[in-house]
Amino acid sequence: MKKNPKISIVTIVKNGMPYLEDTLKSFNLQKYKNKELIVVYSNSYDKTYKILQSCKFISKLIIDNSSRNLYGSLNIGIKNTTGEIIGLLHAEDIYYSDKILSKVVTKYKKTNFKVAYGSVVIVSKHNIRKIIRVWKSKLVNKNQFKYGWMPPHTSLFISKDLKKIKYSKNYQISSDYDYVLKIFKRNIKTEYLNFIVTIMRTGGLSSKKIFSKTIEDLNITKNNFDYYLFVYFFKIFRKINQFYYYNKFINSSNYIKNFYQSKYNFFEDPNTILNRKKIILSAYNMSYLSFVHNKVNFNKRNIFLWPDGVSSQIFKNRNKISGRKILSFLKSSNNFENVYLISKKEKFFLNYIKNKFKDKKIYFMETPFGSSDYIVKKLRKKIKKIKSKSLVILALPTPKQEYVAAEISNILENYKVVCIGGAINYNSNLIKVPPKIIETYFESLWRLREDTFRRLNRLFFSILMFIKRKIFIELSDI
Repeated sequence: MKKNPKISIVTIVKNGMPYLEDTLKSFNLQKYKNKELIVVYSNSYDKTYKILQSCKFISKLIIDNSSRNLYGSLNIGIKNTTGEIIGLLHAEDIYYSDKILSKVVTKYKKTNFKVAYGSVVIVSKHNIRKIIRVWKSKLVNKNQFKYGWMPPHTSLFISKDLKKIKYSKNYQISSDYDYVLKIFKRNIKTEYLNFIVTIMRTGGLSSKKIFSKTIEDLNITKNNFDYYLFVYFFKIFRKINQFYYYNKFINSSNYIKNFYQSKYNFFEDPNTILNRKKIILSAYNMSYLSFVHNKVNFNKRNIFLWPDGVSSQIFKNRNKISGRKILSFLKSSNNFENVYLISKKEKFFLNYIKNKFKDKKIYFMETPFGSSDYIVKKLRKKIKKIKSKSLVILALPTPKQEYVAAEISNILENYKVVCIGGAINYNSNLIKVPPKIIETYFESLWRLREDTFRRLNRLFFSILMFIKRKIFIELSDI
């Protein structure tokens, strides 16, 4: 055996923003030096490929536009590895510490294992400090598979001798379960890694397509076990205890702090921070806490908020600044050359922006009526054409404007986005500004005069969603 055997890590990615950079950084920070990263890329609409091209420590970047699913890409990645040990690191996931690969290699040198497995921590997609469950493995024999046990797929490390075992392309979601069974059926040297290997973010295919996953799991158990319904029942039952672990499993080392999303960055004058290359400005209010904080898929390190509404006074002890003041404060500067207005078609809006930024070239993008996902899908091609050094003003309801802002941040290399919402109605004189006392204490009620049903509906669900997430501690960082 080599003194320092090479360990190969395979990452497959499609539309990997905004967390792909964390995955790459996690690999690069590993203390063990004799390592390689094989990345299999599938055609993406975001800036995934640009990030991968700029990453100098990737050993091999493979473009795969032919595989039917992610498991085909995994087969390609494993086939191209050159190390004695092979592991996986999914885009969006990170290693639990910077010593994981070192510990795996140490175990390999002591035992010459053919397959090893450990534990994983599953966290909120947008906040790795918020633990959803802990998949704690243990040392077991192969008979435990008959009782629904299986190790976390992403904690597996195999020797190069097992490279020929392939993921089945017949399953879209559960091929990892089929793959694990194929490996553990063999009479090979198996070792238990008594430590947490990876931190996994929620939101994968298995959580989005539960019904399809159930059908595939049942088919796999039926093909491998006589009493397959019994096996499947225990497979589900075993997950229950994964929810009874607490935040002691997330360490507070300097390594982990590399991947924390920043706490709220507040500002009062937008012009003082528009010199940054990557920035999204939005309002901190009940709608943000209810619909944006833990739902919108952007990198919160680049989010800056102005205190808006009663919630900023209650939770952050900050005086309210209305969105129309933020819009009024915005000044033309050398920090941007073009201004894009993304809103409904309204001549008052466009005239206001043209008069405000007379020395800039103005572009307009009309947003279609529909859900956040529908609007993002329709705007995606236009977003790609936004010129560099531009200021983008979003005048849409929350959270639609934040979804669009996230898409902009995940597509463009640099961006300056202001989510101004309905404030432009007042600034453009389309709607009358409320009296001072109403503005201070009752503006939410004042706004109900216009678009009453939609605003009442949003207010009701904002409060409902906030209470729900507060109860389940999803807003632990409010």
